[in-house]
Amino acid sequence: MAAPEIDISQLSEAQQLALQQYTSVTDQDIQAAVPLLRRSQWNVEIAVAKFFDGEGPDLVAEAVAAQNVPPPRAPRRENLQQNLLRGQINALREEHRPDAAPRIVPQPESQAIPQPSILLAILFTPFQLLYKMIAAPIRYFLYLFPFLRIFPRNPTTGTLRRVNTSGRRPLSPSDASQRVQRELAEEYGEIELPWSNVGYATSLDHIKREFSFLLVVLISPEHDDTSTFCRETLMNPEVVAFLHDPNNMIRLWVGDVRDAEAYQVSTALKCNKFPFTALICNTPEVGSTAVSVVLRNVGPMEPTVYLAKLRSVHATRSSQLETGRANYALQNSERNLRREQDSAYERSLAQDRERARQRKEAEEAVQRAEKLKLEEEANATLLAEKRQQWRRWRASQVLSEPGPDEKDIVRIALKMPEAARVIRRFRASDPIDELYSFVECYEIIQDGGSSEKTPGKPSDYKHEFAFRIVSTLPRVVYDIADGGRIGEKVGKSGNLIVEPIVYHEE
Repeated sequence: MAAPEIDISQLSEAQQLALQQYTSVTDQDIQAAVPLLRRSQWNVEIAVAKFFDGEGPDLVAEAVAAQNVPPPRAPRRENLQQNLLRGQINALREEHRPDAAPRIVPQPESQAIPQPSILLAILFTPFQLLYKMIAAPIRYFLYLFPFLRIFPRNPTTGTLRRVNTSGRRPLSPSDASQRVQRELAEEYGEIELPWSNVGYATSLDHIKREFSFLLVVLISPEHDDTSTFCRETLMNPEVVAFLHDPNNMIRLWVGDVRDAEAYQVSTALKCNKFPFTALICNTPEVGSTAVSVVLRNVGPMEPTVYLAKLRSVHATRSSQLETGRANYALQNSERNLRREQDSAYERSLAQDRERARQRKEAEEAVQRAEKLKLEEEANATLLAEKRQQWRRWRASQVLSEPGPDEKDIVRIALKMPEAARVIRRFRASDPIDELYSFVECYEIIQDGGSSEKTPGKPSDYKHEFAFRIVSTLPRVVYDIADGGRIGEKVGKSGNLIVEPIVYHEE
């Protein structure tokens, strides 16, 4: 039994468009294409794949894929025990994470408040005593009733601003560090330690760049254990040797809390007992450029215990710092290589630009020379045309030879450069210019003029004769610039020579 024919008009617009796209690709008969498209949920891509690859057995899965239905997501299941364990692990990590080393920004030396003179100090002493007498009861009252506090607190520590009552002169960080070294040397003798003669902030920047260690020692002369710590622990030969070893790369910074910078460092490091020691170095686990406190030693301590703690932490962190130094050296070498490559590229580019500039200048010079040559040729052509025009004009103006019956005649024999001797008679009253014009226009006069119309005198042109007329034995030059008459210059007759003038020889 034959299948009924399919009426395309009964299909929707989208179905007709899909049918048209499918048949344009596969060139299949419409009667066979429509059932295949129906089985493919009118998806052209799936129908084309079925036409070329054959239909698979799982029609339901194909229909679902045609409808772009996403696969069902697995339900999320949480385990309370695992969450608690994960939270404890994170808490332990946060607990063992080293504290970031604070950066202290000291007051610039230019902004340091100078000490007043003795005279001003004596004058203001009564006011200072009166202020202390009034401020002491107010502080005690505010201590009892803190909610009535009106004085501003330090935003970092939450306490009133510390007033320097030690009587020490405020110095710059580097000068204060050197003063502490001198005081320790005077008190306990010369100590050969790797002192840092700069401030805490500068020392921190140095170890950050060098991937080394900074040993911060804070002391308070008012504390009872300071003398014992300095004499027995800090000056211990083993400790000094460990700190002095260049392989350990340790910088030592000692601060007296009576100084401003050391007091700020003690507050930032949360130092609550003296003497205080902190070992600071780069910590890659916190950040690529992070600097943290990796060891804290508080209070008096035996030299062996003190040194053992330093060595333990130092050995643990040395490998990380070595890796950091290697990476930094590699980055530096790559940076230097890139800089050298950029410099070489810039030099090569500059050389190319210079060559291009020279090539352009050479081309411009050639063009200017060609242009100048063309101009000179054009000027020479124009000059030759004007010279020829002048000769034709002057030839029409040359006076005719006098007749035999005229008197005062001068007979001249001229030896021309390219012709035989020419004998012609001139009137004695004719100017010397007439003789020169005859020689210049001799060829035109011999031709009898031209059939063309005689041209006029050329404008903007001054004719210069390229020859001179001279006589021999004795030699006399009849220069046209001197003027005069032919009769006066030559006499009754004469044998004259026409000499060409070569200008470059003159």
